[in-house]
Amino acid sequence: MHRSTPLLVGGIVFGVACLACLLLGYQLAAAITGMLAFASSSVSVKEAGGNPAIYSSLLIAVLFGYSVSPPGQIFYLPVSLVVLTMIWNARVMFFELMGNGKFVFQELLTYFVGLTIFIVGNLVYHAGWMSWVFPGIAYLIGIGLALLFTTMNRDVAQRIKDFFGVKPGSTAPEFTLQDQDGENVSLSEYKGKSHVLIIFLRGDWCPTCHIMLRSYEKNKEKFAEKNVTLLGIGPDPVGINKNLLQHLGLKYKLLSDDKNEAAKAYGMTFMTVKAGLPNYQIGVPLPAAFLIDITGKIAYTTNPRNPGEIIHPDSIFPVLEKLKAA
Repeated sequence: MHRSTPLLVGGIVFGVACLACLLLGYQLAAAITGMLAFASSSVSVKEAGGNPAIYSSLLIAVLFGYSVSPPGQIFYLPVSLVVLTMIWNARVMFFELMGNGKFVFQELLTYFVGLTIFIVGNLVYHAGWMSWVFPGIAYLIGIGLALLFTTMNRDVAQRIKDFFGVKPGSTAPEFTLQDQDGENVSLSEYKGKSHVLIIFLRGDWCPTCHIMLRSYEKNKEKFAEKNVTLLGIGPDPVGINKNLLQHLGLKYKLLSDDKNEAAKAYGMTFMTVKAGLPNYQIGVPLPAAFLIDITGKIAYTTNPRNPGEIIHPDSIFPVLEKLKAA
């Protein structure tokens, strides 16, 4: 079971309880269960719950907003809370457009749009205490997340601008890492046997990394036709990687780079760790893909300025056409 699953299920259960309380006329109970549903479903997005978590968080935001709305005014609080969820939903939903380094102030601007709707609506419609307190708690938490994500996005944008990894034509740095079963895997063992596509991910907590990994899984037959071995590399320990593979249904190896040695060698690592993220030893890796040909040379890297490339590997296939399948 993936760690996002209990949160997703919890959000749905609390959401159903909120709806039941509303139908029975228990508004305070509806507000409490609605807030719990909102919190649980929102965290499930952060824990990489995928599309079910995203869409359930949006629906629960509407329900939560309705549960605390003043009588006869059922629109502005649901809208406000849906806008608030876009702090953690928008970049996942529109990753091809935004990536991790574009529109760096999106989360902060989104927060203030939602906050404005919340405050102005409550003032105009003379809202009661529940309309202020329960969404207010969500907004107090939201400002911390908005600031965290904005800082991270600025760091990514600067990292992409200044430097991005080893270059095509250079020799691929060697590594030996443990796979999801605890077995050592070295890049050198594939030299002269197959091309290798290395997929760096930021960690199990990263929703867009889940989309990325699934995308490469869907194209595994195309890669196999060109004698390409897929290897995922992430900073999480072996146990988390094994659960992630099972959760996503991946059939390729996921290697544990828990000291960020490979990520650092390939130029993929931030040298800082932000609050709220796992305590990785050196920093947080950037998502990227490197195609290493059968001779051990870098044949292709994804372009960090084009975020769609990392989740749609179509740009790799023209390169593969030029490589002879061994």
